Amino acid sequence: MSESLMRLHFLSLILLCCVFPSRSFDLPIDNSSYVACGPHQSQALADFMNEFDSSQCNLTDPYNGVWCDNSTGVVTMLRLRDCLSGTLMPNSSLFRLHHLRYLNLRHNNFIPSSLPWEFGNLSRLDLSLLSHLSLSRNELTGSFPLVRNLTKLSFLSLSNNHFYGTLNPNSTSLFELHHLRYLYLSYNNFNSSIPSEIGILNRLEVISLSSNDFSGQVPPTISNLTSLTELYLEDNHLTGSFPPVQNLTLLSVLYLTGNHFSGTIPSSLFTMPSLSILGLRENDLTGSIEFPNSSTPSRLEKMYLGNNHFEGKIIEPISNLINLTHLDLSFLNTSYPIDLNLFSSLKSLLHLDLSGCGITEFPNILKILEKLVFIDLSDNIIKGEVPEWLWKLPRLNTVFLSNNSFNGFQGYNSLTGSIPQCLSNLMFVNLRKNNLEGSIPDAFHISSSLRSLDVGHNLLTGKLPRSLQNCSSLEFLVADHNTIKDTFPFWLKALPNLQVLILSSNKFYGSISPPGHDGGLYMVYTKRTYGILSYIHIETIDLQYKALRQRRVLISYATIDFSGNKIEGQIPESIGLLKALIALNLSNNAFTGRTIPNGLGTLSFLEYINVSHNQLKGEIPQGTQIIGQTQSSFEGNAGLCGLPLQESCFGAIAPPRQQPPEEGKEEEEQVLSWKGVGIGYGPGVLLGLAIAQAIGSYKPERLVKIIGPGKRRNR
Repeated sequence: MSESLMRLHFLSLILLCCVFPSRSFDLPIDNSSYVACGPHQSQALADFMNEFDSSQCNLTDPYNGVWCDNSTGVVTMLRLRDCLSGTLMPNSSLFRLHHLRYLNLRHNNFIPSSLPWEFGNLSRLDLSLLSHLSLSRNELTGSFPLVRNLTKLSFLSLSNNHFYGTLNPNSTSLFELHHLRYLYLSYNNFNSSIPSEIGILNRLEVISLSSNDFSGQVPPTISNLTSLTELYLEDNHLTGSFPPVQNLTLLSVLYLTGNHFSGTIPSSLFTMPSLSILGLRENDLTGSIEFPNSSTPSRLEKMYLGNNHFEGKIIEPISNLINLTHLDLSFLNTSYPIDLNLFSSLKSLLHLDLSGCGITEFPNILKILEKLVFIDLSDNIIKGEVPEWLWKLPRLNTVFLSNNSFNGFQGYNSLTGSIPQCLSNLMFVNLRKNNLEGSIPDAFHISSSLRSLDVGHNLLTGKLPRSLQNCSSLEFLVADHNTIKDTFPFWLKALPNLQVLILSSNKFYGSISPPGHDGGLYMVYTKRTYGILSYIHIETIDLQYKALRQRRVLISYATIDFSGNKIEGQIPESIGLLKALIALNLSNNAFTGRTIPNGLGTLSFLEYINVSHNQLKGEIPQGTQIIGQTQSSFEGNAGLCGLPLQESCFGAIAPPRQQPPEEGKEEEEQVLSWKGVGIGYGPGVLLGLAIAQAIGSYKPERLVKIIGPGKRRNR
C-alpha cells in the first residue's frame, strides 16, 4: 500500500479549545490543504483529547502532531509529548486507533495508574518504519505491561515511571518482541534478576535498565547480543564477576556504576574495538589494572573508576589511554599513592576527578593540561595556598576544592585568605569547608557565567555581594555556616534561574519580605528536567525523610531552612503555596505572628516542620501534614497551643485562622518566584537541597556527589 504520512499539526487538534468555553475538542480539517483523517478516526482523536487537561500544551511545538494515511484516512502516527494531564483509562479512545504504528506519549503528567492492557490491541504498531512506543516520564505504575500483540516493536521506552515486579518470562511478553532494537526501562522499580532470555532478543542495540532494583548476576547470554552498542545497568544491586561483554565488538558505551560487581577488570576491555565510554564507579572491583599486550590502540575517551578497591600502581597503565577526555579516580582505595606525574601523557583531558585520593600537595602537573574544563580535588588533605596558575588555564570553568585545608590564594591577598575576584569568570566553584576569611567579593560583572557557587563552612563575614544580581545564570548559591551579617536577600528574586539557596547558620536579620510587601515565597510546581546539575557537591546528609528513601527524586522536592538566624516578622502565608515543599525549618529565629499558615497542613509532600524557638502565637494548624510532627518542632513558642503540644486551646479564645489569599492574586504578587527552592540545612536539620528529576538518581543510603555524565545518566 502506498502511504504518505500527512501531518496535522497539534495546533489544529486543539484550535477549538480557544473558541468554545467547554474546551471540548473536534478535529478541524481543511480538505483544500491536505487529506483529512477519516471521520471515525477524527472523532476518536477528539474524544481522546477531551479525556485530559491539555492547557499546558505548547501549541507551537513542532514535535507534536498526528499523521494519517492519505488513502485510508486511518491514524498511523501520534505524538503528544509534554502536553496531557490526567488519567490514562482502560476505556480510553486511544485504543480505537487500531492502525497506529508510532505512538509517543512521552513526559506527560498521567495521574499514577497502571498501563492499560488495551495497549496490546494496537497490533499494528510497526517500529521497522522508524516508529516507536514511548511512554517514558509519566506516572504509570503496575507490573510490566502485556505487549504480546505488538510483535513488530523495535523501540520500547517505559523509563522514568513507577513500574515494578519482575521480568520473569512466564509473566511478561517482553521476550516475544523479537524485532526489538531499543529497550529503555530505566528509573523504575523492577526487582528481579535479569532473565537469561534477554539473549533471545539478538537484535537489541541499546539496553537501559538503570536505576531499578535488579539483582543477581548478569546472565552469560548477554554475550549473544552481538548488535549491542550501548548497555546501561548502573544503580542496581547486581553482583558477581565482570559481565561477559568482551566479544561485543560493537559495544561503545558500558555503564555498570553503582552495583556490587567484584573481581578484576578484564584487560581486553581496554582494547575493545568500539568501546569509548566505561563507567565502573561504586562497585567492589579489586586487583590491578593491566593494559594488554596488543597493537590495537584503545578508543576509550571517558572512564569512571572511582569508589572501588583496586591494587597496585593503577595510574601507569591508565597513562597509556591517551585519548581520554574524562577520568574519574575519586575515592580509590588503592594500596599505592597516585603518581600524578603520569598524567602528563593525558593531554586531551577535559574532566578530571581526583577527589578523596589522599593528595597532600596541589598537583602542579595539572598546569600542562591546558584543555581541562573541570577539576575536582575535594576531600583531600591539601594544605597551603591555591596556586595562581590554576585560574589561568584557558578552558577551566569548574573547580571543586572543598574539604581541604587551604588558607588562601596565591596572588590574591593570601595573608588574609580572602576569596579572589577572578571567581566571577568561572561557571562552577566549590570552596566548601576550608578556612577562607573576609567577605565574598562584590565583583560579579554583568556578563558573568557563574552557575554554581558554594562557600559554605568557612569564616566569611560581611554581606552577600549585591553584584550577584548580575549572575543571571546562577542556579546554586550556598553560603551556610559562616558569619555573614545582612538583611534577608529578597533582591535575589532578580535571578531567574536560581534553584537552590542555602543560608542557614549566619547572622541574617530582618523580615523575609522587603518594605511595602506582605510578600513571601512563591515556588512554581514544575516537572523540569535538568540537562546537567552534575556540578553540585553535597556531603553525606542524614536522610530522615521517608519520602526521600528512594532511588531518585521524581518531582521538584524542596526544602526551606532559615534556621539559626535572626529573621523576624510573620511567616508568610504564601509559604503554603509551595506545592513541592518537603521540609520546612524556621527554628531559632525571631518570627512572630498569631498563627502558623494554614496552608502548611495541606501540602501533600511535606514531611518535616520545625518552627521551634520563635515568638509565634495561636493554634497550631491541624491539617494532614501537621499530624505526626514531634512536639519539639513547636516548642519554645510561649503563645502556641494545640497538638502536638500539651498546651490545649480548649476553653480559650483561639485566634482567628488566617484565610489563604486568593491563589491567582497571590501568584501575581509574590516576591520571590523561583522554579524550585531549597534553602539551607542548619544544625540538626535534615536536608538542604532540592533538585528536580534530572539530576539524575540517588542512592537510598545517602546523597552523593555527582560529577560528570558517568555518574548518573537519565535515559
